[in-house]
Amino acid sequence: MSKFLHFNAFQMLTPGADGQWRSPENRRDHLSLRYWQDQARLLESAGFDSLFFADILGVFETRETGPELSVRDAHVFPLGDPFVLVTALASVTSKLGFVVTASTTYEPPYLLASRFSSLDHFTDGRVGWNIVTSYLDTAAANFGLDTQVEHGERYERATEYNDLVEKLWLTSWEQDALQVDKSSGVYADPKKVHAVDFSGRWHRVRGPHPVEPSPQGKPVFFQATASPAGFDFAVAHAEGLYTQAGTVAKLRENTDSLRAAAARNSVPPPKILVNADIVLGHSRQEAEEKAARRGNFVSEESALAWNGIDIRAYPRDTLLSELATFNTTRPLRSVNGRYDVTIDEYLDHVKSAKSEFAFVGTAGEVADRLEEVAAEGGVDGFSVG
Repeated sequence: MSKFLHFNAFQMLTPGADGQWRSPENRRDHLSLRYWQDQARLLESAGFDSLFFADILGVFETRETGPELSVRDAHVFPLGDPFVLVTALASVTSKLGFVVTASTTYEPPYLLASRFSSLDHFTDGRVGWNIVTSYLDTAAANFGLDTQVEHGERYERATEYNDLVEKLWLTSWEQDALQVDKSSGVYADPKKVHAVDFSGRWHRVRGPHPVEPSPQGKPVFFQATASPAGFDFAVAHAEGLYTQAGTVAKLRENTDSLRAAAARNSVPPPKILVNADIVLGHSRQEAEEKAARRGNFVSEESALAWNGIDIRAYPRDTLLSELATFNTTRPLRSVNGRYDVTIDEYLDHVKSAKSEFAFVGTAGEVADRLEEVAAEGGVDGFSVG
């Protein structure tokens, strides 16, 4: 019997990834509420578990030309705030979950706790938090810092941050604190609503939590990472993990390691979803032709802007291993786990949808391959973007 798989839709509130906003076939309208409501209805009808909004707090800049490529090519820019969308999408769905990204490095914990409790009420308990520590120098600059907080310290801060918001969500209001007694005039019992008086290394909050206990109590915790520090954090805190790997074999190595760490700590492992690129057609040929058309609109020059690299400054036969990232702690993306490929070979990889996590074909062919990869890679489902 086939394993039950979970499916998540990956989105960002942008004009469209990889230059697809230029395609005549593109129907995306990222500033239209109706567009997103239609997307939410479609995902729910298709049986998706959740709609996930990734987010960053800066712009991708390169060492050579700053933000030029991101602005010119709409490379994760402009980028809106997905928090404002969620209640509107929840109003037209009844089962679909919504996962929103927020940073423990820059978001004030008291405000974030209030925002998520409010969303949990307005979605009837269908909200999740993708916990990130942020990885761009431009984000740091937007919050008054010269450089990013060091990677290890960011995760230490995140641990303290989580402890704080969980105290607000789970301990500030006792279970029977809410009275709403019109005859006595008591809305909430003041003896059962408490300040948390949290004082840590990085955060101080008095409380109490300003929002009544929500349906879930707290949002479902997600982590999106492929780093060892991120995996450690996910084992300790997350209920869901989004990840990626160069190969299915490497993915299996990561998932086995993650589950072993969970077992050592006597905690259940998070549900693991790996990123998947899916192109469907009525025939395999139609799907391949669709993938090829999509590749025609990939913005080659901004393909490595994620890593702060303007490839116009380098010969196309330059190896990835010879390139240095800039303005980010995000590792350089490889081709199936290999860095000994040239820029040209990398671009071919990006445009051709030929990785082990690209699924091109008919619905039946793709479904079969998804099941195979889930079993081989040890994952619980896929994040489709």
